[in-house]
Amino acid sequence: MHKKYVSFFRRIKLDFFDYREKLGIGFKDEEKFKMLSNILQSYIDHELKNKYSNESFFNYCTMTGENYRQYEYDGGSYNHKLLKSLEKSTSTIELISKYIAFCNSLYAFEKVLYGNQAMDFLKKALDNLKIVYEVIEDEDGVFIFPKGAKELDDALVSQPLEWLKEYPKSQKSFIDALKSYSEATEDNASNVADLFRKALEAFCQEFFKIDKSLEKSISDYCSYLEQKGVPKEISNNFNKLLDLFSKYNNDYAKHHDKSSLKVLEFIMYQTGNLIRLPITLSREDCNNAD
Repeated sequence: MHKKYVSFFRRIKLDFFDYREKLGIGFKDEEKFKMLSNILQSYIDHELKNKYSNESFFNYCTMTGENYRQYEYDGGSYNHKLLKSLEKSTSTIELISKYIAFCNSLYAFEKVLYGNQAMDFLKKALDNLKIVYEVIEDEDGVFIFPKGAKELDDALVSQPLEWLKEYPKSQKSFIDALKSYSEATEDNASNVADLFRKALEAFCQEFFKIDKSLEKSISDYCSYLEQKGVPKEISNNFNKLLDLFSKYNNDYAKHHDKSSLKVLEFIMYQTGNLIRLPITLSREDCNNAD
């Protein structure tokens, strides 16, 4: 990835994970890039209707590192100047980055009028073109998360993230792990694996209202499953899974730098899985009470 864009992504709180690009999926497809470019430009041109302000465009140039003065004496509205900037994109990754910078740059009333709508449009466009990235927002801004198998992502990433709104510390910890996962390398794989351990530990502490390490939370976790009528065969299986998860992180991530990119996706999904089950049981109780 070009150094210019690595620093740019960090400035506007975007993270990209490039293994799918290396496999030739999504961002290597020239036709998808052209289609997405036309779709996003048409949307901005139609929706803003020359209402994009000088302040917002200045913010945009600051975020993208573009020289604001190069547009200073150009004719046309700031909306037109924004479109000229988008037209210069040479790849899907650059185009999406600029579009998200546009969303983040919106000033005051523009953000109210267009912000959420613009982000929703991007998500739909990515889905329709089958570009395998998902846009996730938190209090720090917006970042891009790589999609794996849709069924796993929906059940073990997207839904747990949504449900964790009721557990804000856990949600922030899980998002931090996902952000780090999105820029994982062999050099930092152990750190990323340990962030997923911390996310699971934070969830257990917040959900069960305890102040224990992950290892010492196993009995609380399994007792909760049994209280909710989960058969011992299954709760025992989760007991073993939690124990293995904890031991792996201690041996390969937390205390030793031996983790690998090869196992990070598995660790991510296992974290989502271990978070998902207690919340599912809790939500079922709430629904039955209603």
